[in-house]
Amino acid sequence: MNEAALNPQNWEAFLQLELRAAEDKTRLVPIKRYGPLSVQRPFYPEKDCCHVYLLHPPGGVVGGDKLDLQLDIKNQARALFTTPGATKFYLSATDTARVNQQFKVGAGAQLEYLPMENIYFPGALVRSKTSLSVQPDSKFILWEKHCFGRPANQEFFAEGELVSEIVLHQEQQLIFTEKQRIDANELNRASGLRGNPVMGSLLVYGDNLDASTIKNLREITPQDGISGITQLLPELLIARYMGKSTQDINAYFVRLWQLLRPALIQRDACHPRIWNT
Repeated sequence: MNEAALNPQNWEAFLQLELRAAEDKTRLVPIKRYGPLSVQRPFYPEKDCCHVYLLHPPGGVVGGDKLDLQLDIKNQARALFTTPGATKFYLSATDTARVNQQFKVGAGAQLEYLPMENIYFPGALVRSKTSLSVQPDSKFILWEKHCFGRPANQEFFAEGELVSEIVLHQEQQLIFTEKQRIDANELNRASGLRGNPVMGSLLVYGDNLDASTIKNLREITPQDGISGITQLLPELLIARYMGKSTQDINAYFVRLWQLLRPALIQRDACHPRIWNT
């Protein structure tokens, strides 16, 4: 057993959930859980769509911590996940913090995974992997937002590293993968983030991404940052952002989501109430 496993300050957390379609609404079914990763009771502001808030009570992640989240959105289920606040990754003395997310979206199912931003304090060492498995008629909207350092406090990400990976399979076939490595050099490189401490990606999958919707999305721009939208496949689209403000990326991604939601899943935008607190 390594030192991280023996260190009582390290947390290992696992949460496995199923979302199942019932006659009246999607029901949340806890399967397995240990460690400080949990959910509040589900909310139903849209009657049938299950809104779920993911909780991590320690309030931050340190080197050696491991967070493992598994979501199984069963056929025809509808679910929206978010978090009540930013996830903070603190200085790692020696060990790397690891985050593993596995999402399975069944036939006719819909998943919106819309967490608040990740904040990486100087010296944080983090490896994150998000794996998605979908069916041809699944639909999802997923975003990841990253802030390196705390620019508002003039605290910069002079050391540390994030290695982030997203992998998407459709019926066992790999259709998209992307891996990024961000450190101080990449942050300041002209071919990298050009000194911008905030970046993010919004990934959309669905079989009804028509040309009109994509045109309207491209007309939305952030107030201060740099953005771009690419249609990778007829059913797969990615929007990217880099800039200097988490408020800017939050506002930009929410505007994209507000347009995408009715086009992709035929629902008007229903903001989780936690976003208003």
